[in-house]
Formats: sequence, C-alpha cells, structure tokens
Amino acid sequence: MGPLARLWCSEMIERTAPNESYVWLKDYFKQRPDIGFWKAALNIVLYPPNPFRPEARRLPRPGFLFSAGLLAFAIGWFVYFNFAR
Repeated sequence: MGPLARLWCSEMIERTAPNESYVWLKDYFKQRPDIGFWKAALNIVLYPPNPFRPEARRLPRPGFLFSAGLLAFAIGWFVYFNFAR
C-alpha cells in the first residue's frame, strides 16, 4: 500500500459477489420484521398497533378510507362515461 492509503483499507474483508450481497440483505430484512416497505405502507393506511394488545385488529384510518372511496368513485365514473354508454 502507498503512503496515502487510509488506515482502514488494510482491514477490508474479501470481495463479495452481488448475489451474495443480495442474499445477505434478504436474510437481514427477514430477521428484522419491524422494518420494510410493507410495514411503512401499513402504518400509513392503518392506525398504529396497540402495544398492550398486539393481537388486536388494526383499524383503517379515516383519511385512507375517504381517499380509497374517492378513487373508487372516480374510476367508476370514468368506466361509466367511457365504456358503459
């Protein structure tokens, strides 16, 4: 190594292939069920879980229900005026 090499460069582990990195990340996220895209999406759509009753059903947020209903109405309106008439 040259004189300008960083101290931590000599301690680098061996190179890994992309497939190995993918498997490592997949295993890491499987071990951590509290993080991930689906958890974030569910936290937006549903009320937060009750820490005292984790088995209790989580109810949807009113804003999400309103948005879903509005979207369903808009799709129905579009289908009716473009295909059903």
